Amino acid sequence: MDQQKPTTKPLFSIGDLVRVRGFGTLMIPDEIEIGIISKGPYSFKALESYHELVYFEWWCYDIIIGNSLLTMMPENFLLRIDVNENKN
Repeated sequence: MDQQKPTTKPLFSIGDLVRVRGFGTLMIPDEIEIGIISKGPYSFKALESYHELVYFEWWCYDIIIGNSLLTMMPENFLLRIDVNENKN
């Protein structure tokens, strides 16, 4: 299997404020769903077949939520929280 770059661009970067959603909420230790991206993006690749017929790849991030560090949180489980700092 050849090593290629991911076909999509990552949606988040270090310091972004995010909300965990969907199945991602099963991975968080507390009921807090708001976190900060602390590392990433990095690509996670998985083969789901003996003959390498099915190939999955997605962006993952490490997130600080409360006083916990969650590693390898898939991008699909995150929503960006936009903060408007110019409110009057």
